[in-house]
Amino acid sequence: MLSLTFLSTFAPIFFDISQITMDRLTHISEAKFYHYIAIFPIYVFVRLWQATIRMQVDKESRALVTSSERMIGLAWHNRIFFLALCKNAYRKKFPMSALISSSKDGAYLAAFFKLMNVGAVRGSSKHRGGLAILDLIDTLADGSDVFITPDGPRGPSQKAKSGFIAVAKASGARILLMRISPQNYWTVNSWDKFILPFPFSKVILKNKNIANYEELMRLSSEANMTPEEYVGAFLNS
Repeated sequence: MLSLTFLSTFAPIFFDISQITMDRLTHISEAKFYHYIAIFPIYVFVRLWQATIRMQVDKESRALVTSSERMIGLAWHNRIFFLALCKNAYRKKFPMSALISSSKDGAYLAAFFKLMNVGAVRGSSKHRGGLAILDLIDTLADGSDVFITPDGPRGPSQKAKSGFIAVAKASGARILLMRISPQNYWTVNSWDKFILPFPFSKVILKNKNIANYEELMRLSSEANMTPEEYVGAFLNS
């Protein structure tokens, strides 16, 4: 685990160093056996549903998403349905963890992702944020991918927040922006207008690779944007 002295260099980006002590007291609703039992029928249904979806990805984007190099994957919160689909289609051999809220609802999502072969790092900007950042950095150091929804868990929708920047700076990992565009879908009446694709519909995946934190800073500066605005511009384009 990174020391508090080392961590303090990243405090201005995302969180105050004093928050770490508070985060240690934050309760995590762990996924229990009953969470898995409750979620299993939904898991089976979703796997069958996902099997009908036709993913369309160009040659360049496919090469980026199948590269063996570890990555920080970024996509909007309302595209969570497609996370495990992309993982199993393009990165089945590589471990991956996603940032999931430490709340009671998050325990169900953590159980669901575990069944989908995606691990969970628990926390958000409001709950256990500091330790979640450290856990994400450690997960990358162990050779795993991490996936972050930069507008989660409560929005504003499709507006990136800065938490991913601290992870990118500390880890040195590449950043893969994943613009996921379903062609036919329903939206749920939620804060993010959560997307559920029609069965047998097409989804277009377009990726942009950013080598590391330094390149993100350079690209966003050249575009006269903040890093958050730069990421959001690609994901929304």
